[in-house]
Amino acid sequence: MHDRKAVARLLLAAGLVLLLAPARAQQPALAGLDPEAEVTPVGRVTLEVEQSPREERLLDVGLAVFDAGIPADASTHSALGIFPEIRKAEAQYIPVLLRNVLQNANAWGVVRVLPDEQTTSELLVTGRILHSDGQFLALQVRALDATGRQWLDRTYLDEAGEGDYPVRESQDPYADLYRRIANDLLAARRQLDEAELRSIREVALLRYAASLSEEAFGGFLQRDPAGRYRVLRLPAQGDPMMERVERIRNQEHLFVDTVDEQYVKLYEQMATTYSLWRQYDREQALYRQDYEQRAQGRERYGQRGSFVAMEQTYNMYKQIKIQQQDLDEMALGFNNEVAPTVMEASGKV
Repeated sequence: MHDRKAVARLLLAAGLVLLLAPARAQQPALAGLDPEAEVTPVGRVTLEVEQSPREERLLDVGLAVFDAGIPADASTHSALGIFPEIRKAEAQYIPVLLRNVLQNANAWGVVRVLPDEQTTSELLVTGRILHSDGQFLALQVRALDATGRQWLDRTYLDEAGEGDYPVRESQDPYADLYRRIANDLLAARRQLDEAELRSIREVALLRYAASLSEEAFGGFLQRDPAGRYRVLRLPAQGDPMMERVERIRNQEHLFVDTVDEQYVKLYEQMATTYSLWRQYDREQALYRQDYEQRAQGRERYGQRGSFVAMEQTYNMYKQIKIQQQDLDEMALGFNNEVAPTVMEASGKV
C-alpha cells in the first residue's frame, strides 16, 4: 500500500513537471502585456511642476474611468491573476491617483474624473489596465484633445520595491508611473503654441454646443476624414444661444464636480484596504517566482527526473496552492469591505 501511494505521488509530481514547464515557456513575463513589446519600468521619476503658468496655456482635463481589462472568458482570470471585483475597483481608483498628480503639477485647469469618455473635454485621458498586482502595474494610456489631436498612446510599466511597503499615507507604490504620465502630457502641451491651445478650447465648446443643437451649431465646425476638427467660424460676441450653452455647460460642470468628489471619496475609503491587498499580493508573487526558479533548477535538489526532485516540485506546488487560497480569501475580504463603497459611488454617478 505504501509503495502504491509513493508511485501515485511520483506520477502526480511527474505530471506537474510536464504541465508546468511548457506553460512557463509560453507565457509572457507579465500577464496582460504583449510578449513582443519592449516595455521597461519607468524607474525613478521627478514630477515637473510649473511655477507660474499663464492661464491662456491651461486646459481642463477629463480622466475617464479606466477600462478594467478583464477578459470575457472567466476561466482565464485565475491564470492571469485577475480578481474581477478588485480590478473594477482599481479602474476607478487609478484615475484619482493620476488626477492628484496632474493637480500637483500646477500645469492644468480643472482636472476631473469622469464616469465615461466625454468627447467634448478639452483634453480627454483614457486608460486600460493591462496588468496589476502588488509588484507590477502596466497601463495603456491614451490622450486626445477636443480637436482630435492625439497627445499620447503609450504603455507604461512600473515595479514596486520592498521599500514601497507598507504604503505610507498619501503615497503609492506606483507614484513614478503617474508622474511619468503627467510629465509626458506636459511635454505634449508645451509643443503647442497659444493659438493651438485656444483652438482646442474653442472646438471643445462648439462640439458641446453641437451636441445640444446640431442644427444651430453644427456649421461652425468641420471634421476631416481623419477625425480632426477645425473651427470654420465663431458665434458672434454676445450671441444669446451661445450664452445659454455656456450656462448649461457650467451647470453640467457643477454636476461633474460632484461626480469627481464621489470618486475621490471611493479612493480615500479603499486606500488602506487596497494597500494591504497589494502588499500581500506582492509577497505571493515573489513566492511564486521563487517556486518557478526552483522548479527550473530542480537539479539542485536531486538528479533531474529523480523521485527526490519531483517530490520537491510537488511540495513547492502545494505551498503555492496554499498561498493562492490565502490570496483568494483576502480578495474576498477586500470585496466585502470595499464593494459597498464602490456600489455607492457608482449609484451616485
